[in-house]
Amino acid sequence: MTKAVLIITNMGPKPSAPFQGQFVKNQMLALKKRQALAYFYMSWHNDSLLNRLLKYPVLFLQFFWSYILSFKSFDVIHVHFFYPTIWLALAYKYLRKPSVNIVVTCHGSDIYHYQPFNTLYRWCCGAVDQWIFTSERLQSKAFTLAPKAVVLSAGIAQVYADATQLSRADKDIDLLYVGALDKNKGMDRLIALLPQVQDKKICVIGTGPYQSQFEQLTQDYPNLQLEAGQTAEQLKAFYQRSKCFLSLSRNESFGLVMTEAMACYTPVIATLTDGSAEQLGADSFWVIEQTDEQLLQQQLLKKIQQLLSLSDSDYTALQHLGHQHAKDCLVDDVAAKIQTLYQALTPEQR
Repeated sequence: MTKAVLIITNMGPKPSAPFQGQFVKNQMLALKKRQALAYFYMSWHNDSLLNRLLKYPVLFLQFFWSYILSFKSFDVIHVHFFYPTIWLALAYKYLRKPSVNIVVTCHGSDIYHYQPFNTLYRWCCGAVDQWIFTSERLQSKAFTLAPKAVVLSAGIAQVYADATQLSRADKDIDLLYVGALDKNKGMDRLIALLPQVQDKKICVIGTGPYQSQFEQLTQDYPNLQLEAGQTAEQLKAFYQRSKCFLSLSRNESFGLVMTEAMACYTPVIATLTDGSAEQLGADSFWVIEQTDEQLLQQQLLKKIQQLLSLSDSDYTALQHLGHQHAKDCLVDDVAAKIQTLYQALTPEQR
């Protein structure tokens, strides 16, 4: 018998980031093909001070009204982004249905930003029946002694399944970045690189705190192209056109954009994070240590030059190596694995 599932997340689109939380929505839609479910996300979401102060109280009230005071009953609540979203699931468990099973997908900052873990955080961990981590390294940093856990990609959109392999000669973008334009994603590092790569065509896709700075930089660097957020279908075209994808994050639990790039036969150069170690290997030649910023810049430039000057056969081999990894991360396959986890849960499990 298929279980009734409620997926909840503290993420959702907002005017300045219309695609925020899209990967959670993609996973939900893939699961919805397989079974009926409900989806609750942060719908009141913007950049105002009022929203920053009140978004979580409003989220809780919306959840309380829609699900705790409702006749709807769920067997499983799947929480995306553990803390503080877990409190919604706990409210349902203790006020509505004690037998509900709680599944949690940790995204990264819901662990990174709460270390060292306080008493409330640790207590909430004890209510989780099934953990899902996006990398082994992220799992190792979680607070739990012996969790019932799996390591599983969040899943890339199914449109990447039929990506076209272009030769390097047919690609017109040298360096591509996709994601939030903030410091954690290494935008200061990318800006520092620009004077050294003025002979390369660079495309940056995203929104965030560094957006106005990049808009100004397009005036100083004609080789720099800035694009707003794109749909998966539009991104696929950019990935396919790019010779190299850059991931310069300081912290990255998985990094779906790296997976998307590799699915489109685009090699990746990345800083060493949990995500790049999981996907490229911590000892990969194309992964850069983060111990020293000056050395990082030197290594980054060196590796870009080496990747773009590889022989055609070596570049093609690198394309296939990345694609081989990424094809196992398609969202429909991930959804099938998650549904199996749902079905294996029992109310008496704890």
